[in-house]
Amino acid sequence: MAVGDALGAPLEGLGSQQIKNSYGLVDDYVDGSRAWRRKSDRWRLPGLYTDDTQQALCVAETLIECGEMQPSHLAEIWRKMYRTHVDCTSGKFPNGVHRNIGRNFRKTLEKLIAGQPQGEITQASAGLGAAVRVIPLAIAYHQDSDQLYRAVVECSLISHNDIRSVAAALAVAFATARLLNGEEKAPSLILRVAGDVARCERRLATEYGDRIVGLSCHPNAISRCIGQVERAVELSQEDAFAMILDEARHHGPSAPFKLPTKGFAPAALATCFYMLIQSESYQDGVIELINLGGDADSAGAILGAMSGAYFGYQGIPKFWLTPLHNADGIDTRAVALTLPPEKVDRSKIPDLIEIEKHLCVLESRHRQFLSLSQTNGHKGGTVVDSSIQRQHDIVEGPPKPEPNA
Repeated sequence: MAVGDALGAPLEGLGSQQIKNSYGLVDDYVDGSRAWRRKSDRWRLPGLYTDDTQQALCVAETLIECGEMQPSHLAEIWRKMYRTHVDCTSGKFPNGVHRNIGRNFRKTLEKLIAGQPQGEITQASAGLGAAVRVIPLAIAYHQDSDQLYRAVVECSLISHNDIRSVAAALAVAFATARLLNGEEKAPSLILRVAGDVARCERRLATEYGDRIVGLSCHPNAISRCIGQVERAVELSQEDAFAMILDEARHHGPSAPFKLPTKGFAPAALATCFYMLIQSESYQDGVIELINLGGDADSAGAILGAMSGAYFGYQGIPKFWLTPLHNADGIDTRAVALTLPPEKVDRSKIPDLIEIEKHLCVLESRHRQFLSLSQTNGHKGGTVVDSSIQRQHDIVEGPPKPEPNA
């Protein structure tokens, strides 16, 4: 998940042609400065994930600390991250150590900080915000579908109460669980996941009808959009995307859109499933997806997670794993999710907020370096997209966990 998120982060908000014009084909970590020449807030530290993986790490932290999904504990971690001061002269951090957050999640944080009751702060958004953070739940509950359902709904409703967003989170979680349980990556998987989601949508209407919105307008939007993918895999990619977009447009987008990776759950989620089935390797699928642009970080995170569940850790190229920031912290938490709570050694798990604080400083310094490089190279008309090695030359690496962590 973190790899797909970090690869897609600099491309978020771009179109496929913009990406092609700036980079040709993105097949490794870039900082985004070529495409976002005048928008330094869009420059990324290569190999660093966004708030999508941050939120998943927060969910993992709650599961490890509490032994179960506790929304109040997760909300408290978010508050602590928001209130954490980052001491760095090269940048401002208005959201604490939360990075690259969107408008809806920012509203959620502001309401939490203001003391608004947790059950009243959700956003009626059909985005991917809830779907990107449920991967730890799929790991923890991949053998118990009822527990997985409950945990995903509780995790989603902290910030999202639109049926399309909650159902999208359930789709990602159930698909990942099925893949972790050894199911084949085939069109038949799509139909089984669509069936899972359809049952969940009906259950949501019965059990959470007083908290979830959109039940009358979009009661089965996600299951229908996923179900379409089984037919789309027989088509050319162009025709498949046309089919995915056509179906998604029937489910209430707030504005017209053309990108299949637009941050609208009915479209982007179906695109991720299509890429999952069509890809022959982890690497090929993720590269093809992020080069579509749109909500490239969230889509990259979702496809990265599902593909990782199928192809395994060994399927991820080492040249993507080695430069990934906080790889040790991610690995340690992932392993902890597979253990009974009493067997988890907390002393070997790096402090989440301290690590994220350090990474914010690294990214800020990297942006400062890029800005100076662009200024010095302005006459030549070049834009510096520095390598991973150069980035490590100018800033110290992240703090290391205890030995054998």
